[in-house]
Amino acid sequence: MDTVLVVDDDRLFLALVRDELEKAGFSVLVSETAPQAKETLSQHAVQAIIMDVVMPEIDGLDLLPQFRQEYPKVPVIVVSGRASFLTGVQAMRRGAVDFLRKPLNFEELVNAIGSAIQQSREGSSDPTRLAQLARLEESALELANMIRWDTLGEFLKDAGSFYQRVIDLVASVQEVEIVSLMLVNEPEGTLRIAYAKGLDPAVQKQAVCRVGEGISGWVAQTGEPLLIRDLAQDPTFGKRERNPRYRTDSLMSVPLKVNGKTVGVMNANNKVSGGAFDEHDMALFTTFSCIVSLSLATAQLFEQLSASVDELAVTNARLARANAEMEARVKELQTLKGKSPRG
Repeated sequence: MDTVLVVDDDRLFLALVRDELEKAGFSVLVSETAPQAKETLSQHAVQAIIMDVVMPEIDGLDLLPQFRQEYPKVPVIVVSGRASFLTGVQAMRRGAVDFLRKPLNFEELVNAIGSAIQQSREGSSDPTRLAQLARLEESALELANMIRWDTLGEFLKDAGSFYQRVIDLVASVQEVEIVSLMLVNEPEGTLRIAYAKGLDPAVQKQAVCRVGEGISGWVAQTGEPLLIRDLAQDPTFGKRERNPRYRTDSLMSVPLKVNGKTVGVMNANNKVSGGAFDEHDMALFTTFSCIVSLSLATAQLFEQLSASVDELAVTNARLARANAEMEARVKELQTLKGKSPRG
């Protein structure tokens, strides 16, 4: 029987998790503080650790590297009820194998523990994710070459090819079937699909939502990224009926921002494996969204510079005409003065 250590200062949470994990066949140890957890680990062999972020005396994210250094083969799953997406990314970077938000979906927790223990026993370094990171690096270099300053004019003439390429790379790197890039139409206050992969062109034209409505509208309004592992269990959007084109209940949606203002949203649906998106997927997706946002900002800046140059050219032309008219008037006056009789 596999043993799991749960570290949290909330006794009710510890009782609930212990009860659910014991029902799933795990032996469960609990600790309310970091010192207790360290003492328990020194006395018992555990196969996995579940740890809250917010704890007395020490932050869970600060404790995580200590656990990973002293017990490198024991996977740690971080949980939190007040954490943001960035907290999940930080946890993964510091060695957590997964990040779950409270209130927990216990079926999801059990699956996460089982998967973590299995990977630990197999000594897996998750080659799929390593391959994703390698493809991400290649993609970033390719996209960077498409928006160099020396070829910016060409990029602006055919920016659509760049954005469509980003969409294609997202689908390839993250192994998803449907990716869409929606832009905000300010006069209408709506979102419309500008570029997509995996969607019928007719669907792309018809798809529209108001800012503030639905998942994409919520992301556009709040400017916050959204990761939904299981739509049916989501407290905010779970009552919505899944569209038939989406064969999984997991999705990602991130804002596109220029100068702090949300100008669009990127969405990803249908993971090829059929599984749920996680924090690692979200980190990659956010990286792509930053690339798109930077390109939108670059295009906007270039358009402003071009408009300024055009305005300056018009002003210079007016000054040139005024100067020419003044010179002509001076010559006319000089001619009239030369023709006037001397007194």
